[in-house]
Amino acid sequence: MKLYLYFREATRSLLSSLQRTFLALLGISIGIASVIAMVSIGEIVKEEALRQCQELGTDFLVISNIADETKTGTGIIPLKSTVSIPRACPSLREFAPYAVTFSTVICSGKSWGSSVLGVTGNFHAVNKLTIDKGRPLSEIDQEMKNCVIGERIAEQMRQIGISNMIGSKLLIFDHLFTIVGVVKQASENSLRPQEINDGVMIPYLTLKRITGNDQVTGIVGRLKKNVSVSAAVEQIQGIFDQIVKERKPYIQTASELIGQMNKQMNLLTLFLGIVGCIALVVGGVGVMNVMLVSVAERRREIGIRRALGARRRDIQGQFIVEAFLLCLFGGLAGIALGIGGAYGISRFQQWHFFISQTPILLGFGVSAMVGLFFGFYPAWQASKLRPIEALRAN
Repeated sequence: MKLYLYFREATRSLLSSLQRTFLALLGISIGIASVIAMVSIGEIVKEEALRQCQELGTDFLVISNIADETKTGTGIIPLKSTVSIPRACPSLREFAPYAVTFSTVICSGKSWGSSVLGVTGNFHAVNKLTIDKGRPLSEIDQEMKNCVIGERIAEQMRQIGISNMIGSKLLIFDHLFTIVGVVKQASENSLRPQEINDGVMIPYLTLKRITGNDQVTGIVGRLKKNVSVSAAVEQIQGIFDQIVKERKPYIQTASELIGQMNKQMNLLTLFLGIVGCIALVVGGVGVMNVMLVSVAERRREIGIRRALGARRRDIQGQFIVEAFLLCLFGGLAGIALGIGGAYGISRFQQWHFFISQTPILLGFGVSAMVGLFFGFYPAWQASKLRPIEALRAN
């Protein structure tokens, strides 16, 4: 019964000063919204990153030479040496060497600087690329001047009025290439060659014939089932020790990357949660200040109640309930704002949106705790007032 009276008096008091109540609600709502949005975005980013990696499959790996990437035209291994890889590395189910260079691309009088990838016939399959229009390059294209373009080149062609790109001509290295396919935007992660979305893919042997460079920039591959990743890495390192002793390959697997990303995303979620909690503490301090102002304005009311027999714990209970209600309603508004903010950011970034129970339960729990914690000091201050001093205040 007494708790009901506390809630009734607290509600009456909050409604009697709507401006003060609104300011307190605003502060705590922003704090709770920050926690909800930050934690939710952290979880969404983590899921999106892991989805992109798992889209490739945990059997995927890439071999590159990080140390030599600053040197233009340097590769990790001559193309002719890759024929020994299947025999020396039985852990690999399939592999696709590729080379990356740069050229000016000209189409209908417009020119762009673009990455050019020399790829083998199985490059699209190993990378699990989706063709939006046309077809991928195959082994029969290796001696031909055909190409597949990425989304950036396709967008630039659309800007100059070319909507049907299949069959269009591109001038690359002063040679005319025919577009046979357009790659759908691939998920960007650190394993797939970044030039897939931005550049032009041409047959590897055609690139070698035009440039005279047979050095492989990197190799993408897939492991056989139930093969130890460490065993495969050891086999690959053994190949390079035999062929190119002066260059150490950099080998990264999808399973290794997923483990690294899990750790990084957990740290990101923790960091965003801490940032949100800081905003929440600021909101809680705002509630405490509003409640202290309320105590100062209602000293006469407190004095009358004390004179009529109200005990210190009655006064304290009323103000704690007021702070609790403020933070509870502010928490509800903050949860709605936080979910809305996370949804808006997800739509803008084209991420898959979802909300787990964790941030919602966290929002409810934290808002109630903030109300009790930051409401205690003003309530204690109110309960300390002596009836005579309180009545003299006004």
